[in-house]
Order: sequence, then structure tokens, then C-alpha cells
Amino acid sequence: MRELHRVLVHTAVILMLEVLVQGDTQVGCVFGGSCVLPCRFQPNSDTILHWNKINGKDVQVHSYYDDQDQLGHQDPLYKGRTSLFHDQISGGNASLGLSRVNLQDQGRYLCYASTSNNTKDTFVTLTVRAPVSRVDIVLQNNIVTCKSGGIYPRPQLSWSVSPRPATVLQNTTEVHEDGQGLYDISGSLRTVYNDTELTYSCSVQNEHSAKKATMRQHPPMQSAPKSEVLLPCNVSGLDDITWTFNNNQTILRRQAGQEKVVETEWQQHVRNLSESGSLLLYVTSSAQSEGTYRCTLRYADEEDVTHIDLKMIELKILKDPIAERLYSPLGVVLGVVASVILLIIATLLYIKRKDKETQPSPPEVVPLSKVEG
Repeated sequence: MRELHRVLVHTAVILMLEVLVQGDTQVGCVFGGSCVLPCRFQPNSDTILHWNKINGKDVQVHSYYDDQDQLGHQDPLYKGRTSLFHDQISGGNASLGLSRVNLQDQGRYLCYASTSNNTKDTFVTLTVRAPVSRVDIVLQNNIVTCKSGGIYPRPQLSWSVSPRPATVLQNTTEVHEDGQGLYDISGSLRTVYNDTELTYSCSVQNEHSAKKATMRQHPPMQSAPKSEVLLPCNVSGLDDITWTFNNNQTILRRQAGQEKVVETEWQQHVRNLSESGSLLLYVTSSAQSEGTYRCTLRYADEEDVTHIDLKMIELKILKDPIAERLYSPLGVVLGVVASVILLIIATLLYIKRKDKETQPSPPEVVPLSKVEG
């Protein structure tokens, strides 16, 4: 009963002090992560700790007394997500650990610490941020698309083109809020047709973070089927490099200071990855090898993409006009007729010669004088 009266009285005090924000400890937490709301007190016996959220209404977050957690009245929003540093309470540490942070956790918190000697209130204001983790940039049908997601607070998107084109490029930006209150943002920029000299950069930022993606379009390349082709990329140092095909198939990846990892379906095609990042690839047919190849370099706050369109060409074999006439349908027929005529002539000559060999010799004429004698 004494404890209940104590809590009720203190709740009334909380409501009166709620407007006093000055002196609050400011804590920033990352969405989905864990953070600590600090609170210290002068330790003694009979320790009682209460953590409440006091934005608009009093929400019980975590309680501790009788040397153990007391979570019977804990708000369901915090179930399984709060903890105290029990081994440090005797030393005056009443800090609250909060896991799986979400946007609903934002607001003002009160840490009430009471012992047999004194009582102390500590106010903590918690803000949540979801930084820009990465920016993807893609070129398709002469439109550069840039997008990023899972961001809070609301982000902005901006473009830069180098060198500056003679005409203003059309661009659009869309921002959507997902079910968790985070923002997805995308922008598109119509490029100058077949201009491979331009570099397109897209930046996504809010007050807490910023990321950038840059794309360079390499002049289109050609290759014959069943041959090797060298796809260029320029790595400046030990960068994280990824090669992809048609924007959705990963060919290989090499992280800084590690060996490359080639996807199973591309192991028969990858011949070599140079130190500069260029890819030596064995290409087969148009259906399997023709398309868009991307070399993506990832840095701490930026991605650098090289876009290469590869077209397969069939090699034309030069033909001998004389041989072509000989092997045409008419030439084949004439050749057969000539062969038959030659065979007939050869047969007749052979028979004639045989007849001469088998014809009987004429009888020898003996002089009459020799017969009478």
C-alpha cells in the first residue's frame, strides 16, 4: 500500500513537471537497433526504479523493486524489449536498455529512482532515425532512375550532371511512406540520347545522413559469339566491387582485401578479374550474353557505377565467287552431268581396247615351195 501511494503521488508530480523539458538528456536511436537511455542515482537500500514514457499520457515502460523486475503493468508496446543492468544497480546505474527500436518509441521518458535516503528524477528525450543506407542508380531506355528506402525523417533527392548538358533534363521525384512510418524515395532523369560523355550523380539525404550514387555510361561494345571480351572498370584501390548482368543477375563480387566470389552459373564464363576491376568474360550467344553489364564500386557514402551495353555480332565469312558458282545448285547439276559423260567415254574406250586385245591373229601364209619340198 505504501508503494502504491508513493507511485500515485509521484505520477501527479510527473504531470506537473512534464512541461519542463530543459535539461533533458538527448538520446538518438537507430530504427531497428538497440540503445540505452542513461540514468544515475545515489545508491542505498530499498531501491525502487520506474521508467515511464510521459508524452501525453503516462505509459509504464519498466519497473524494478524488491530486488527484481516488476513487469506486471508494463505497456504491451515494450514487452520483451526492455532491460536493466542488474549487476550495476547497486552501484547507482538505472539505465534502461531498449531493443528493436521503432518510431513509436520516440518521446520523453522519466527515470524515477528512489532509495531509503533520497529520490531522483531524470528526464530523457529519445529520437529515432533511419539513415540512408544505400542509393541505387540504373540506366534503362535513356532514363536514369535513382532510389533509396527505409529512411526517417523524410529525405530529399537531388541530381547533378557533368559536364553540364546544353538542355535542361526532365526529372521527377516521388516519396512514399511505408507501414512502419519510414520513407521510400525515387527519382528519374531523362538522359541525352546516346551521349556517353555525361556522368550522372544522385544524392539522397536528410538531416542525419546522406548517400550518393554516380553512373558513367561506357560507349557500347560488340563481341562475336564464343569469344572473350574485356569489360572495363576502374578501381582506385581496394574497393568493394560487384559485377552484374541486366541489373538483376550478380556475376561476381570482391570485397576489399578478399578473394572474388563468382556465382555458380557464371563460373564457366568468368576468365579473370584484373586488379583494376576489368572483367574478362567468355561470351556464348546473343540470347545468353547480350545485354547490360554493370561494374559497381561501393565506398562508405557513395556508389560508383559503370554501365556497359554489349551487343553480339555474327562474323561474315568472305566467299570465293568461283567457288560459290561451283557449289550453287546449277553448278552441282552440271558437275554431275559432266561426271556421267566422262564416265561413259572412259567406259567406251576401255571396251574398245579390250576388243582389240581379244581379236584372233590371222593365219600364217606358208610359201608353196616349202610345202613341195
